[in-house]
Amino acid sequence: MDKSKLYSKLLTAPKDSPVFLSPELESDFILELYPFGLFPWTNHPVTWWCPDPRCVLFPDEIHIQKNMRKFLKTYEIKLDYDFLKLITLCKQMRVQSWIDEDFIRVYNELFKQGFAHSLELYEQDELIGGIYGLILGKVFFGESMVSARKNASKIALIKLCELLKPYDFIIDCQVYNMHLEFMGAKNIARKDFLAILEKKCEQESGFENFKDLQKLL
Repeated sequence: MDKSKLYSKLLTAPKDSPVFLSPELESDFILELYPFGLFPWTNHPVTWWCPDPRCVLFPDEIHIQKNMRKFLKTYEIKLDYDFLKLITLCKQMRVQSWIDEDFIRVYNELFKQGFAHSLELYEQDELIGGIYGLILGKVFFGESMVSARKNASKIALIKLCELLKPYDFIIDCQVYNMHLEFMGAKNIARKDFLAILEKKCEQESGFENFKDLQKLL
């Protein structure tokens, strides 16, 4: 892959449609493309997106409602405990989901390789929500979050920010929605996002294993 040509192409790529297609989803290809802001959205064929603007969340800008604080200790939180179950729940909770069996298989491979991670919420040992994504350098590339109980996804995002804030991370939220904006996320220009990735993806995360951050909860 010619990285300089790819970067130049992205600066003039479509703002709200796929940049290109690939025949199948592969873990190695994902790891190559995420540092360029590209992510897969649909399968058969795989559509690769790099929207402009890009929705991001800086952990120190997370918005916590006053009435949310009483819920922050309602559920038990576990890190990288059952990644496969969480991504499956994300699929099941959506009437129409881009998360098909190929997505589940490939992202579970990335979990086993130490790149994909999950923050899971439990109520009496039942998985009721969480968030998963990839960590490359000091970037958490958020893929999906899910809530099967009141405020579960909000708590997951708040706790993720709490864990990553000391390490100067940025969270990629991919595409804007009102819920994310309410939580503190904002749109930035694609060129600015790519400049951030170029710097932060090359940095050390600051911790050896994401699961080790459990002690900070």
